[in-house]
Amino acid sequence: MALTFFKTPRNKKYNYKPVYYDKKKEEREKRQKAAIEGGGENYEKALRDRLQLRWKRSSGARSRKASNQRLILIFVVMFLLVYLIFFL
Repeated sequence: MALTFFKTPRNKKYNYKPVYYDKKKEEREKRQKAAIEGGGENYEKALRDRLQLRWKRSSGARSRKASNQRLILIFVVMFLLVYLIFFL
């Protein structure tokens, strides 16, 4: 064994495990739990919740589609203006 005058520091070890939050999974588990506990009594409420969830998903897609269409329209208009300025 060799004699050492200076100790070299060791790497620190952590037991960190990142937490992943899945909103869709949590909502699905919530609906399943409500369906199991409530049985047929909360059918209307479950149906309403399901429809609201679908509406929220589709509203985001519609707004993205509209935004993309607006962006494409702006690019087309800009291209036409540049074409008219430089080539006519």
